[in-house]
Amino acid sequence: MESKLLRRLSPAPFLALLLVCTPLLADDLQDDFDQAMQAIDQNKLRTARERLTSLLTTNPSLSRARLELARVYYLSEDYPKAREEAQRVADDPNTPPAVRATVLAFLAQIDADQKKNTARHTWTPSIYAGLMYDSNVNVGPSRDIIDINGSPALVLPESQETDDFGMVVSPGIAHTWNPGRRFDAGEQQGYFLWQSQANAYYRAYADESDYNLGILTLRTGPAWVVSGRWRAGIALQGDQIFLDGSNLAWFTTLNPNITWDLGSNTELSLDGIATDRRYHDNDEDGRDGVYLSANAVVTHYFRNHTIGVQGGIGYADFNADDDRFGYTTPDLMLGVIVDAWQGGSVYARVNYRNYEFDGPEPAPFAPTVRDEDEIRLALGFQHEFRGDALQNWVLLGSWVHTNNDSNVAIYEYDRDVVNLGLARNF
Repeated sequence: MESKLLRRLSPAPFLALLLVCTPLLADDLQDDFDQAMQAIDQNKLRTARERLTSLLTTNPSLSRARLELARVYYLSEDYPKAREEAQRVADDPNTPPAVRATVLAFLAQIDADQKKNTARHTWTPSIYAGLMYDSNVNVGPSRDIIDINGSPALVLPESQETDDFGMVVSPGIAHTWNPGRRFDAGEQQGYFLWQSQANAYYRAYADESDYNLGILTLRTGPAWVVSGRWRAGIALQGDQIFLDGSNLAWFTTLNPNITWDLGSNTELSLDGIATDRRYHDNDEDGRDGVYLSANAVVTHYFRNHTIGVQGGIGYADFNADDDRFGYTTPDLMLGVIVDAWQGGSVYARVNYRNYEFDGPEPAPFAPTVRDEDEIRLALGFQHEFRGDALQNWVLLGSWVHTNNDSNVAIYEYDRDVVNLGLARNF
């Protein structure tokens, strides 16, 4: 993002200073300079950098062009080179005092932004703590953690659904390593990062302690960012999952992802998930397998990015050792998020999935193969406290309703989960 100083200098006032700084260019150089300026106006920073560099190779005394080159490097977030070029103009004895003062202010802005944006190591601890209500604890933790309806013993008739209250706590810490490596990406420059994260999650029910859930997560991987154009990454993640205090499973996940900015108001995100699921209990060996999914989401913003609308499609395949646990499913998603008040936003999202299982159920349901439709509706809000005792804390609330319709009656269920808690990054 451009600093206030740079916006004040660009384009016309900044060029006025350059005119004071050096005499007018000769006609044979003016065309090259004008083309470089046109490239800057069109945000073609690589072309502008090449033209200005070429111009300065044969005319090193052109401070007017050198300051524009410093600005190009600044816009590319290449702060060392921006400082080098601007410093050469400040050190030039022919630079007028008034211009030198402005260039020194520009150098101070470069140093401040470099310190803020290029710290080698950034640590971000976080915490979430809250309360929850679950209308159907019997269903199990989650379809993504354990095949919630894998055994008839896990599902009770609707009249015997058990609800319960619980508490949730989730501390974590994220680390970003910025080695200062840059690369050309078309007309822009990008930078490389390595991002890692460690999280713990614990859900404890007041009465139904058999369903208490714990998850320890480690995640790490590289990321590439071209500001205003695209960002991409690939992460390796491990999840150790506990149920009722006992080891339930270990999931290993590879997650590549990329997001393109298709304009000032639209972005397209693609991501893939490949997870190897391994359950510790020998009785659960049939649930072992590989889960694969691919998803695409388009987000469009309205009213100066205060309203965002999302639409997404996906497809997943779980190849389990026991076919009755394996399935394929398409995924359709529609959502909206709105900045509803100062520091607060609300969102709504609906997902539809059709689960077609790979193998038949055991007796007495054989030879029926499960075919299920899941509709999930989520509503939520967040509010960031400012200027009071809870400054920088965020209040989060959500309600998720799940309806699972199955051709095998015992697997049909409804579930409502309500969460309310506080979160903060430190």
